[in-house]
Amino acid sequence: MKSLKLENLTIEQKIGQMLLCRGHLPDNKDDKKFILDLIKNRALGGVQPKKVEDIKEYLSAADYPLLVCANMESGYEPPSAVKHPCQQAIGATNMEELAYEAARITAIQAKADGLNLVFGPIFDIAMNPLSSCVGPRSFGGNKELAAKMAIAAVKGYQGQGMIVTGKHYPGFGESAVDSHIGMVYLNCDEKLLFKRELYPYLKTIREAKLSGVMTGHIMVPKIDPKYPASISNKLIGILRNKLKFDGLIMTDSLAMVGMTNLFGLEECHGLAMAAGNDMVMTSYRIPTKEAYDYMMKAYKKGLVSLEQIDNAVRRVLAAQAKTLKAPEQKALTEKDRAIVVSISEKAITALLSEVKSAVIPAKDKHLFVLQVENSFTDPQTGKPFRDDPGGAANIENIIRIIKEQFPNSAIWKINDYPHRDQIEEALAESMKYDSVVMVAFSRTMQYTGSSDISQRLMAFISGVSHKLSCIILFGNAHAAREFPKVPRIIFGYEGGNSIESAFKVLSGKIKPTGKIPVHLFK
Repeated sequence: MKSLKLENLTIEQKIGQMLLCRGHLPDNKDDKKFILDLIKNRALGGVQPKKVEDIKEYLSAADYPLLVCANMESGYEPPSAVKHPCQQAIGATNMEELAYEAARITAIQAKADGLNLVFGPIFDIAMNPLSSCVGPRSFGGNKELAAKMAIAAVKGYQGQGMIVTGKHYPGFGESAVDSHIGMVYLNCDEKLLFKRELYPYLKTIREAKLSGVMTGHIMVPKIDPKYPASISNKLIGILRNKLKFDGLIMTDSLAMVGMTNLFGLEECHGLAMAAGNDMVMTSYRIPTKEAYDYMMKAYKKGLVSLEQIDNAVRRVLAAQAKTLKAPEQKALTEKDRAIVVSISEKAITALLSEVKSAVIPAKDKHLFVLQVENSFTDPQTGKPFRDDPGGAANIENIIRIIKEQFPNSAIWKINDYPHRDQIEEALAESMKYDSVVMVAFSRTMQYTGSSDISQRLMAFISGVSHKLSCIILFGNAHAAREFPKVPRIIFGYEGGNSIESAFKVLSGKIKPTGKIPVHLFK
């Protein structure tokens, strides 16, 4: 397989090379055929497959190194893949070599299945505890930690021939707004932006030869009062001209209504091209032909010049060429699998108050209270479903571990948004036991506005605080800032082997060595 040459491409092919489509719409044969035709005609830059099975079909249609992309924030996505914990957990280890290993191991698995571009790592600095866009997705709350971990992760990915797209330029960390539902604003001028948000980018460009950047839907009014970074030539100009970055630049997803509600979906495709993005990541809600037509129309209207298009496509082709590098390793070893387990174990952090150990006596009668799902109705099918913050499999695993390691204890389930009668029952039950251990989940999800523990559940935690011997928190460490004073808080973070590792600390099988990578208290 050989790379394409710019001088051999027509304008129709060049426009297609600037498009990153999101895979074909479900059960839409016309959309699938259009994507495959684009690939066969060398007129598609990249694709994010919706299913692993789609990868081979897309690649079989390509005679050039098509960019095949995915999110891999906690490892490669398929259920059978080995997954590391979230970036916040890796930051908690404070070990660059583990950030490198997590990325390297993920890249080996992804490359073996045909993927060659990762949406990440995340360069955002977790400054605002209310940010539902960052949380456990970030390496931490200070720029030095974020930068050194990002450098290591980028080297781990790129060593296996992967393109990375450090995100979300210039940075989500200051804002509490979720860009999926609203516009993110940074209240800083260019000087502060360089000192803070851009620090990981600058360091990674210099020290890891960063191959790609993803622009976020983020307003910086003191630099560009009109457009967010993803469609701002002023902010992309800073990246190109002042950070001297000459790698691939792509937009974040145009499925996010926080921006498209303000500027229009069709308009955003053209504005993104005109602003200096090399690739436009279209919305997964529209057919690929619609996105392609938007971009072709922008060219025909004169919104973007042929010179701009040529410069963009030159970088797309350069990124595609880099993916031809053979991976240093084609399959995982047992040593690699052991490294992934060790990352989870080294991340576990214990915050102790007036006790010397994170361990609780196994022989005592503890009441383990587990935060579980709420029931909802699917708006598309009308069928009921359960939204489980911890995941049903994780809850089953926790129950098994408690029964094995704390045989004299009992288990009580309480909903994420408990009814008042449920809270009353749980408080009454707690009086029968030596202590209460709360197992809570603080999940960061788009479209939810917050990754904190619900106020209803916090009412229960406050009511039982005098009996709490420990809170085990999985997910966003920032949620602990609202907890009452308790003897032990064990931070399990999320992903990987976080469940097993946190309970190993509670039972004394391993010692907690992690350090909270964000600022919890003022």
